[in-house]
Amino acid sequence: MEDTATQKIPETTPLRSVPAKNPLGALTKVLPLFIIALIVGLGLFTGLILSSRAKSASMAPVAQKEEDLTPEVKESFAQTFKDEAEGVIEKNDKLDKYAQGTHKLVRTGGESQTAYLTSSMLDLDDFTGKKIKVFGETFGSSQVGWLMDVGKVEELK
Repeated sequence: MEDTATQKIPETTPLRSVPAKNPLGALTKVLPLFIIALIVGLGLFTGLILSSRAKSASMAPVAQKEEDLTPEVKESFAQTFKDEAEGVIEKNDKLDKYAQGTHKLVRTGGESQTAYLTSSMLDLDDFTGKKIKVFGETFGSSQVGWLMDVGKVEELK
């Protein structure tokens, strides 16, 4: 008989270990992608909000009284706004798809002397019903006799 100490134990192949199942499974694969998409989405959203706030703040016209302007700025206005007219400003009620001018300047001499007004700088609603002198630039128009982009307004008494 053989001694048990010298007895050979048969070699067996090592068992493969089975990885433990992850209870989160597919979530660990999708979670990083979801986080990246969330960060990009929030970045786009905040960028749009901040740019619209900055745009609206920069587009708000800042009205200044003429007395507060320097002589250089007054001269610049005189060169920029070469055309002028006086009359009573009214809202242009004939706003159809061909209408030009949000307001009109009613002057003596009838309809042919009426100036139709737009303004990229001023809110002309503030002057409705008042006698004013407008300064601006005249544009050609096929629908109205006189179309002006107003840049400066003086109230007359």
